[in-house]
Amino acid sequence: MYAYISRMSYLGAFCNQMIRFFEELEGSYPEEKSIVMGLEAIRAAAKANPRLVLDMFYEYLYKPANDLIANRKDNEIIVLARAIMQTRFNEQMPALMIFDKYWHTMSQDNQTAIWKYLKVLCVLCKKARETGTRY
Repeated sequence: MYAYISRMSYLGAFCNQMIRFFEELEGSYPEEKSIVMGLEAIRAAAKANPRLVLDMFYEYLYKPANDLIANRKDNEIIVLARAIMQTRFNEQMPALMIFDKYWHTMSQDNQTAIWKYLKVLCVLCKKARETGTRY
């Protein structure tokens, strides 16, 4: 029973953090319609199938970028973001677009906030996946 509650806690926390991250991005870049659409899609997916949100993050961001995020490798993230955006698109891709389009002109405070969000998302993703495979 405890493991089930823990799994649900991490999965719920992950989805909530993802939504907060996109809300912050939307507030900072209201002109970016892909962020608005991504936020709406993530909200809907988190309600209907939160595991999908987790699995997409794991596949497209955590696996290729966890070490880059942990070590704040912004140039490498920009290269990865460009490569990913050229080959696929899903609701989480607008977050990568921020690196490519705005990273070098945004304030240090905004950069720090993005790194913090991404690090927390990576930790929650790992915890949610480690606590079991059935959600």
